[in-house]
Amino acid sequence: MKRILLSLILLLPLFLNGVKVTASVNKSQLSTADRLEYTIKISNDGSINLSEPAAPQIKLFSFLGMNSSSSSSTTFSGLKATTHHTRTYTYTYLPLNTGTTTIPAQQIKIANQIHSTTPIQVSVVQSQTSPPAQSSPWVRNPFGYQDPDLFLTPGSMTGSTLLLAVPESRRVFKGEPVIVSYYLYTDQMVRSFNMEDEKDFPGYGKSIFTQPTNLEYENTTLSGKRYQRALLKRLALSPNTTGTIQTPILSGTARIYSFGYLSQGVASNPVDIEVMPLPRDNVPDSFTGAVGSFEVSGNVSSEELSLGEAITFTLRVKGRGNFNQFGNPVFPETPAQVSSPVTVDKLNAGIEGVRTLYYTIIPHDKGVYTLPGLSFSWFDPSSGSYRTYKSDAAQISVKSANVISYFSGLLDGSAPRSLQPMIARNAYHDYRSYLNMPWYWIIVAVILLMLIISGIKAFDKLQQRNNPIKYASKEADRALQKYLKEASAAAQDLSPAFYPLAEKGLMQYLTEKYGISNHLSNPDKIASLRDLGIEEDVLKRTADFLELCARARFMPPESSATNLAADLSALRQIVASFSKLREANHA
Repeated sequence: MKRILLSLILLLPLFLNGVKVTASVNKSQLSTADRLEYTIKISNDGSINLSEPAAPQIKLFSFLGMNSSSSSSTTFSGLKATTHHTRTYTYTYLPLNTGTTTIPAQQIKIANQIHSTTPIQVSVVQSQTSPPAQSSPWVRNPFGYQDPDLFLTPGSMTGSTLLLAVPESRRVFKGEPVIVSYYLYTDQMVRSFNMEDEKDFPGYGKSIFTQPTNLEYENTTLSGKRYQRALLKRLALSPNTTGTIQTPILSGTARIYSFGYLSQGVASNPVDIEVMPLPRDNVPDSFTGAVGSFEVSGNVSSEELSLGEAITFTLRVKGRGNFNQFGNPVFPETPAQVSSPVTVDKLNAGIEGVRTLYYTIIPHDKGVYTLPGLSFSWFDPSSGSYRTYKSDAAQISVKSANVISYFSGLLDGSAPRSLQPMIARNAYHDYRSYLNMPWYWIIVAVILLMLIISGIKAFDKLQQRNNPIKYASKEADRALQKYLKEASAAAQDLSPAFYPLAEKGLMQYLTEKYGISNHLSNPDKIASLRDLGIEEDVLKRTADFLELCARARFMPPESSATNLAADLSALRQIVASFSKLREANHA
């Protein structure tokens, strides 16, 4: 029980650690001559990774600027060091009117978790005495420069920054694309803008028409006041209903510099666009819903061909319109097989560019055919009327087929392919996936097993080829383990067979390891090992053990069995000595 309590006490700091977010003000009641300082303090025993919180919108107050600071401290508890990080954001506001208001709770996102502050109520009362005009306190530049020109007064932070939605037209027809430009207007020094939200409304489809990557300002005038403006985004709206639609509302945060940084949240103005229905009178039969300003052209690839060949009719539609909302025109009845068109688009935002339609035409019989004209109709908003393009009828001459005609077009890789007549369904073979067949997986398993075995053998051969000495030593160790295991089993059974097994295994190990002849007598093998520089002590113990094994052959079983444990230990020591010599030689 004491151990459990001790563990809980040691782990208690881990449970207490965490992010702590607090909010405070310098005064809960202030006069119109004072300033409100709203401070958000974030502390954690780990690192703090977050974006700078946007300045809260507080009624009765005007946002002036923001300063931030961070600090850290390290404490030691036993052998454990804990670093405590703190980050502080202080927002300065000027009172505009008297009254009571509440600073709303702020949502701070840290490490994918939302932390909320506590709402704070503040009140503003009328100042009893007005401060001298020249006694306004300076606001220190957060970068700490000592030049007096780099200190801020409240007046030096004045200015305006706003986000405006500017549609190219406030009145359009249903299906007519309209471009809405979003500009950042400012007479301050906005260094960057962070787009945070884009709220949509019903009644239209939307796509991005232009998306700049940086702020490029131009001088302009708004309501008689000079501004700089930068394009943030252009959206292409395609109305799909009639009545009134509202443009999307963009919102974000502008990073403003004026001898110090502050963040100001802005949102675009709501703009209504009236969407009118298309006229119902004089609607062409070939109208498929196209609305816009188009240039249309068409041509036939050839007017002479052989039976079995194909020609291509190309229809090209260029301009601005609702390309994604109208259908393709259909050829009139013709004594030839006409495919559905292949569509190739080169469009921006789906509303501006070129659409090319390729129709493949295959005559059935030889002769002269009249290819009727293809009609394409659209509604032109600029004139408020329907327009129609119709290609000229073409006379197609089809000659008898020959062998060469069957190979025509093989080298023309850019031309659309001919569509052959559809093959009946019963001409297709039944197909069953190999993945559902047991024999497929049996073959895969056999192949994998063979690959594994081949890999092991290849690796073994590689070792034998690259380092034959090390490979022979490794094989000798394996052989020794085999014979030593048999000798150990014989010793445990008190069998006199231990001695011949031990002698055989030891000598086979030494002959394979050091490359000496197996036909030599034991004394000659010891002499050969001595010539190889083996330590004399190891050789003497080996010779003594071999002599012991020779004598044990002629000893009674009862006398040899009493010394088996000691002799087995001696054999193990000899093997260990040769292993150490091997490791020393490799080192």
